[in-house]
Amino acid sequence: FVSKARSGPVSHSLFVAAGMYTSTGRQRGAPADGTWAITVRNALSGTVLTTCHVLPSDLVVHLKQCVKIVKDVPEITLMTEDSKFLNPVDTIQNSGLADGDIVLAVMMAHRLVATASSDGLVNTCDTESNTVERQLQVAPPQSLLSACCSGDGHWLVTGSSVGTPKFWDAKSGEVKRVFEGHAGSVCCVDVSSDSKFVASGSYDFLGKVWEVESGNCVRTLVDPKLEGEGLEPRTHLLHLLSIRFSPYDSSVVATTSADCTAKVWNVQSGECLHRLCHAEDPYGPLPVSTVCFAANGQELVTASDSFCTLWSVRTGLEMRTWEAHTSTVTCVAHSVEEALLLTGSKDGTAKIWDLQSGLCRRTLQGHERPVTAVALSPDSKFAVTGGGDGLAKVWNTHTGTCEQTLEGNRLGILMAMFVPC
Repeated sequence: FVSKARSGPVSHSLFVAAGMYTSTGRQRGAPADGTWAITVRNALSGTVLTTCHVLPSDLVVHLKQCVKIVKDVPEITLMTEDSKFLNPVDTIQNSGLADGDIVLAVMMAHRLVATASSDGLVNTCDTESNTVERQLQVAPPQSLLSACCSGDGHWLVTGSSVGTPKFWDAKSGEVKRVFEGHAGSVCCVDVSSDSKFVASGSYDFLGKVWEVESGNCVRTLVDPKLEGEGLEPRTHLLHLLSIRFSPYDSSVVATTSADCTAKVWNVQSGECLHRLCHAEDPYGPLPVSTVCFAANGQELVTASDSFCTLWSVRTGLEMRTWEAHTSTVTCVAHSVEEALLLTGSKDGTAKIWDLQSGLCRRTLQGHERPVTAVALSPDSKFAVTGGGDGLAKVWNTHTGTCEQTLEGNRLGILMAMFVPC
């Protein structure tokens, strides 16, 4: 496996406005020539957390380390004022920042988990007290098919048998946008990292990308090879099963289908960049049940039956395939900054994989029905799983022990993820 770049130690040029001295012993307020001042605010409250003095060549992760000195939370995700998430391994300059800019910090804790269920309920649960803090009824029972929260926790996207994806304010429960255009049930949805776009997949064989601000469909993903077979324009030969944005590039989308293929798309041009499939047994052809991008956006993982495959996004070539479970893999999630993959399966287990070594670190057992949703906390110390039994469970990834069982839903879980406080 090819692991993503790791950041080195904090640069000696980094200073923290919250402290009197920099890491090199210079007094605060006397930055070296060439450093930039970046102010970091709390994304929810707007309060200033700190001002960091960094070199343009320093990595974004140095800003996170700067914030952690003044705000001790498990994980911090940084984004620009226009809601673009910053890649921790990009340099300050390459990420588009400049001297004097303001960056917003999304404070992630292990305390809150959001779940969505076939009962039409979206719950935000406090994992310490095992109570439901907020509850939204977003669809009638048995009609909700898919849901996804934005990375900052502000927004929620849902898909249902009604055929219209909806964009919600996750806290107030207000519907902000209804996206009209699908001719069938919407079985999969995703929201881009900057919350400006929504992707949806349907039983009408089409994947669509929508602009949140206008509500317009900016791209219907159409494979010209299928048009050549005399079919109506469509993304896949059969209905879609999952759709995902690349984590740092909303112009790249991956789709999977019951037609035994996954595809990678350029949203701006509409071009199908890669068609990913296994031509022969034992790995295929089988329906591709789910997909996720690696944190660096350079690889993606697909699941077919009990197998998982790691692919190169750049070349479309298979990097490795392995048997992950004893039954169909239903859901996959990649860690934010490590080469870890979490898989869930109809065999009732979830597994944590080290993609660098290819080894299974932990098997999480506790659900009595298939595991249908999985997510890792940003620091990878905890995992959350949702099952067909209507339960969500929070796990310690180092010990493999279940630390909390959340019982706020009555039917199978469609989404389970950690959300900001």
